[in-house]
Amino acid sequence: MPELPEVQTIVDDLNKTILNKKIKRVEIRLPKIAKCDDRDFCTVLKNISFQKISRWGKYIIVQLSREGEYLVVHLRMTGQIIYIDKKKVIAGGHSTEEESLDLPNKQTHLIIYFQDNSKLFYNDQRQFGFWQIVNSKELKQVRDKLGLNPLYAEFNLLSFKKLLKKRKGNIKAFLLNQKYIAGLGNIYTDESLFRAHILPFRKINNLTSKEIKKLYQAIKDILNLSVKHRGTTFNNYVDAGGRKGKFIKFLKVYKKEGQKCSRCGKEKIKKIKVAGRGTRYCPYCQK
Repeated sequence: MPELPEVQTIVDDLNKTILNKKIKRVEIRLPKIAKCDDRDFCTVLKNISFQKISRWGKYIIVQLSREGEYLVVHLRMTGQIIYIDKKKVIAGGHSTEEESLDLPNKQTHLIIYFQDNSKLFYNDQRQFGFWQIVNSKELKQVRDKLGLNPLYAEFNLLSFKKLLKKRKGNIKAFLLNQKYIAGLGNIYTDESLFRAHILPFRKINNLTSKEIKKLYQAIKDILNLSVKHRGTTFNNYVDAGGRKGKFIKFLKVYKKEGQKCSRCGKEKIKKIKVAGRGTRYCPYCQK
């Protein structure tokens, strides 16, 4: 599933390529993907442009040229956004094979055609993602359901400690809950806990002040490093500069089960279920 770094990379790429391009038409190949209350999705987008693209957690927020209207996109488990013009292919989201870039294909559910003949494709193998047109009030409702953005100034050590105060569940379940911290998923939660030397099933109320500080810094460091290297889950794709996602080279526990821990060399990485998710950790390094 695309997480914060993958979504941020998509946002950065699209801001460099599709802003102010007038939309010629929109083709919806799977109706449930596109949502727009009381109006036709295609009609709303026709002849307008994208003015600014941002991220809130794992949501992509597109400010439209029509005042007070926005396009909200969530990739869910297997969503992919692929931009194609005569000179380049830029894509991000769930990883897939190179041959799937022969578009459109059976996984293509929405296509935006721009007047300069470039195209934006939305692919989604499991069809859980969505594109929704909302107004300012509805956008606020989306944001109000989400927690702190871990790469924004609002996420600091004090705010992190306040979130953890008086909570008794395990730390991994807490970190995965989008109403507390928006954007963390399975990959970066496991990697952050490993970096902080904390077991994923540790109870929150048993964490020391020192451990909380280490975890806070680990989250920021892991996410910043992943954004720098264009994330993990779409390493087959390239950006406008021809760069591939390379954070997969920095993973320490994710999909490393059965391998010796690269940090201590004394134990093998284990995989168990925590908070309903496959969870990797080192039983020696993490306490």
